[in-house]
Amino acid sequence: MIKFCFFFSCGNSSAVEHDLAKVGVASSNLVSRSILFFLFLTISVFAKSVTLLPHYCVDENLELDAKFFGVNQNFKIITLPKSRASYSVPSLHVKNPFVEKNYKVIDSSNGIITFERFCNLAGKKDKIIEAILDKFANEYPCINIHSLNIKPTTPLPFDFKSYKLLTISLKNNNFRKRKGSFRAIFKTPTSEKNIYFKFTIDANIKAFKAKHKLFNDKILSRNDYEKITIKIDKLPSKIITCKVPNNLMTKNYISANSILTMNKFEYKKDILRGTDIRAYIRDGMLVIATHATVLEDGNIGDILKVKTDNGKLLRAKLISKYKAIILE
Repeated sequence: MIKFCFFFSCGNSSAVEHDLAKVGVASSNLVSRSILFFLFLTISVFAKSVTLLPHYCVDENLELDAKFFGVNQNFKIITLPKSRASYSVPSLHVKNPFVEKNYKVIDSSNGIITFERFCNLAGKKDKIIEAILDKFANEYPCINIHSLNIKPTTPLPFDFKSYKLLTISLKNNNFRKRKGSFRAIFKTPTSEKNIYFKFTIDANIKAFKAKHKLFNDKILSRNDYEKITIKIDKLPSKIITCKVPNNLMTKNYISANSILTMNKFEYKKDILRGTDIRAYIRDGMLVIATHATVLEDGNIGDILKVKTDNGKLLRAKLISKYKAIILE
């Protein structure tokens, strides 16, 4: 029997198989180590990366370390000045300490990073919002507020935490805006200080619209209008909200589906022009009653022009809806 021997010397076949097994194990170990090294390298690359944002909120701690930016290691990055509530720096000031530690830095700040203290208004945000809500509720008792956000228009003072809210001031034209501004008055350790804020509100108001045409001098009744809901920034001037006042009378024609506003109405007077009344004239100890016609609208207690049956124009004080005293 002829044996062909390649690469290995001819000999015991079991020895050859053993040698081949060793080679296989070695190769397998080498591949496994390569895969583990690759995985370790990949994990290390991902673990050693950080993304820088354009804006950060800072609480009391002004010594910012690497963990503040979301990494596991702890080393100093930047110290913020105590006297500044808002502080902007070139992103390189933050990037370089990470680069020195072999971090891959993804800079999404466009070159400038701003650190802002009191992003939650030092715990005063809820109280300020509550004060604004009270202002809107006083203006519109039927308001339905879905959201309200506020933000100072300028950086807050570095000692803002010691401030105490006294009151807020909101101008009338801000009650019909989705975005507006207000002034907050604070008690400081030494005096009082005004700080200005802007707000964004999402709210609805209950209002009313005409169900049909309303003509001039029409006394408004419950059957003439219906309730609607309007966004706060869609409210017209002098709109009637929440409840329609009693004794309203149209000043001019109102088309169907028109929103009811006070400039379209006036309050119905106790007595209207053309009403017949009894007018009393004093003549010494005598009181003479005569028939007269009122020439203008008025309320009880008003002095109105009247015309007697004999055509005299006189001034009379209305003492009831049907009686007046002629004045000398």
